[in-house]
Amino acid sequence: MSDLALIPATAADAERLAAMHAASWQHTYPGILPAAYLQEQAYPERLAAWRARMLDGADGPAEVTLAMVDGEAAGFACLLPDAEPQFGIYLDNLHVLPAFHGHGLGKRLLAHCAQRVAGHWPGRPLFLYVLEDNTQAREFYRRLGGEESDVFEDDFPGPGLRVMVRRVTWPDVAALVRRLTSGKPG
Repeated sequence: MSDLALIPATAADAERLAAMHAASWQHTYPGILPAAYLQEQAYPERLAAWRARMLDGADGPAEVTLAMVDGEAAGFACLLPDAEPQFGIYLDNLHVLPAFHGHGLGKRLLAHCAQRVAGHWPGRPLFLYVLEDNTQAREFYRRLGGEESDVFEDDFPGPGLRVMVRRVTWPDVAALVRRLTSGKPG
């Protein structure tokens, strides 16, 4: 990967985040989510959500990191430390645009988030939710030592969408950081 920079997102990045988020869903979720939702509703819904989060502080404190490759937005991650404290620190989003897949950018973003959690909330687990049918992401998280919950049904952003999800947790974030930064394949 050429020139990679991980930088904090600001309120001015809400539209960029929404566009990347929708593009990631449109690439990853065909056959998992309704096509009409992905094509017609995902971007406007994500735009409203990211504006609310970045401009109005919806969802509480958020730490959003943009991945820039040669000055171009390539992905992002979002930590919500107060969202579900009973489970740990919530990694609400980890997205890499399809053009940047296969270069380790997802691992770099996850490592960055794990390092932030280890440094700012030592001893707290890191967790995220993944759709049951997103087998590629589930395998990625398993290879990195993520522990999956039983599958359960949950609301998905958008009108009346229910999906089957799993919570993936890393109880020992320091171990995750070591695994991600050791240079060994995950």
